[in-house]
Amino acid sequence: MTAALLLAALLAASWYVRRRLALDFGHGRAGAYRAVTVRQLGGFAAPALLALALAGEWRALWRMPESFARLAEMLGIAGWVAPGDGWTLLLGAAGGSALGAGFAFIHWRWRGRRGPMFGELGWILPQGRGDLGWGVVLSLVAGVAEELFFRLALPLLAALATGSALAGFILSALLFAAAHRYQGIAGVIATGAMGVVFAALYLASGALWLAVAAHIVVDLNSLVIRPAITGAWRRESTG
Repeated sequence: MTAALLLAALLAASWYVRRRLALDFGHGRAGAYRAVTVRQLGGFAAPALLALALAGEWRALWRMPESFARLAEMLGIAGWVAPGDGWTLLLGAAGGSALGAGFAFIHWRWRGRRGPMFGELGWILPQGRGDLGWGVVLSLVAGVAEELFFRLALPLLAALATGSALAGFILSALLFAAAHRYQGIAGVIATGAMGVVFAALYLASGALWLAVAAHIVVDLNSLVIRPAITGAWRRESTG
C-alpha cells in the first residue's frame, strides 16, 4: 500500500472513530469520559500504530526517521536537547505548570471563580473529585495517543507521500489545532502553538517520549491540577 493511500486511510479512520462511530458507555459524566477515552485510543493510537505497521516503519517508535533527522538539521535544531536533558526540561515544565496553578489558586480565592484559560474545555473540565481521576486518565491517554498520531504517524506518512518532512509537520500542526476546535478560537491557537513546541522537542531531541511526557504535563495541569485547586476537589461529581 502506498504512503498516500495509507495517509488517506489514517485520516479517514481517525475521523470515523472520533466523529461517526456510535459508542454507549452509559449515562452521566463517567460514561462520557469513557467514550472520550476510547475515541482517543481508537481514533488516534490504533490508526497510528496500524499505519506504522503497514508502512513497515515500526522502528520509528524508538528511532527517529531519517527524514525527520534531516529536517532537524535543516532547521538547525538537531541535537539541541540531549536525551539526558529531557528530564531537566520536564522538571522545568512541571515547575511552570505549578506556578501557573498557583496563580490560578490565588485568582480563585480572590475573585471566587476560575481564572482565564487558553480555550474553553467545556463539559470535559472536571467538576468534582470523581472527575479528577478521569482527568488523569485522559491526560495520559491523550499524551500518548495524540503524539503517536500527530508527531509520528501523520507527519511520517505525509513525508513519505510528498517527499517533504516539513510539509508533513505543517499538515500535522494544522490538523492538531483543528482537532481542538471545540475549545474555541483561543484553544485552537493555543493548542496549535503547543503542537509546534511538541514537534520541536521531538526534532531537537530525537526522542518521541519527551514530546509525549511534555504533552502529559500540559494536560495534567489543565485537567487535574487547576480544577482540583479551584474547587473540584471540594465537590462530589454528579451524573
